[in-house]
Amino acid sequence: MHRAFIRLILMTVILSAGPWQAAQAASPFAREVPTTYPRFEEAAGSLSLVVAELVATDYLKGYDCPKSQARADGSTTVVICMDPPPTWFKAHVLQHVAGADIGGEFYAVTGSHYGAMKVGAAEPARLMLLRSNGSALEMLRYRSWPVATSRDGQYHLIVQGGPIHWLPCWSASLMREIEDGDFAADLAITREEYDSRWAERHASFYRVSADSVRPRYAIPVAGLQQRLKNLPLAAADFSCTKQTPAS
Repeated sequence: MHRAFIRLILMTVILSAGPWQAAQAASPFAREVPTTYPRFEEAAGSLSLVVAELVATDYLKGYDCPKSQARADGSTTVVICMDPPPTWFKAHVLQHVAGADIGGEFYAVTGSHYGAMKVGAAEPARLMLLRSNGSALEMLRYRSWPVATSRDGQYHLIVQGGPIHWLPCWSASLMREIEDGDFAADLAITREEYDSRWAERHASFYRVSADSVRPRYAIPVAGLQQRLKNLPLAAADFSCTKQTPAS
């Protein structure tokens, strides 16, 4: 009786561990905080496009700008770094859009002139283009965009502040007019921001009234997913330099 009870307990533990082990196996990049910026070859590895929610981030240690050094001839070498140190982040995948499957949770590294991405309940999830070298992930520099959730629960890229230059050029054909009530969140921007940053070159992307400025277009992530369904990401050309609203 006692041995049978022990066997039952062990079997329960093994069965309950199964899904956890499967999740870990399916997510090879959800291991531990990166300590270095791994090497990523430009033409090697695989690409992934996902909607993900950041849960943690920080700067990699040991990548601070080198200090000024005195030289033997009495002069001083001064190093000016335009960027803060590279960062690592941890994220949960909310939707796999295209490319290699990276599991449900992952760590990645990236770099930006603006520093670390913000984390918190008020921060939106982001569409991210990630590159793998087989054992680590890198979010390609500036290849991310915040997503908004429509009332029907679908993710959308709000075309705010002009075109999304890193998406393939054909993604412009996926732009759809935003109707009143499509999104629960208020998408309006201030008139000051519009006038100072977007009015001169990107007025066609906005609806301007006496009391508000609102983005005019959104790209449904489901549309991207459908177009990329049978297209290898390596052939998708994430380097468009110009997009215009669909006529």
